[in-house]
Amino acid sequence: MMKRTAPAYSIASWMLLIALLAPFLPVTAQAPEPYRVTGLWVARSDRADRARMVRATVVRIVDGDTIKVRIESPPHGVGSEETVRLIGVDTPETVDPRKPVERFGREAAEYVLERLLGQSVLLAFDGNLRDVYGRLLAYVYMDGGGCFNLELVAEGYGFAYVKYPFFFMDEFRRAERSARSAGKGLWEKH
Repeated sequence: MMKRTAPAYSIASWMLLIALLAPFLPVTAQAPEPYRVTGLWVARSDRADRARMVRATVVRIVDGDTIKVRIESPPHGVGSEETVRLIGVDTPETVDPRKPVERFGREAAEYVLERLLGQSVLLAFDGNLRDVYGRLLAYVYMDGGGCFNLELVAEGYGFAYVKYPFFFMDEFRRAERSARSAGKGLWEKH
């Protein structure tokens, strides 16, 4: 049995028709991909490309390591309003109904409230865009400042959260060791 192939003129006809109609077809702009820091040559938070980060406004503080943001132009896979879990930092609990408020939890949440609420920030992402609870995982950068997640650890308001690997893990571990040595925040001696 002989295999039939489409005549060459029919393929050429379709291509010509598409070319002629293309200017009249509706165009939908595809949102850009979120900026992930994993392409950096050196794993340092100060090397992240601010021009490629996502601008957001902090609208609510959930606790010391979770915030809510509004994003004007969200990239692909990101909504206009998101709950953001800060990558690489774990602050003492204040809102988990199954646990009591942990030591230094209120201070950490208050620090985040004072520094971030109502502020315009920049978001950068790592390998995974979301955690198991559906929260957006992000590094938060202050205008004119560094990585806020790292600042929380360096100032002793949280631990370097290394249960899951992330790109700046070594830098966060060093910041925690330094905060411990200096007795900052939750590492303060009584």
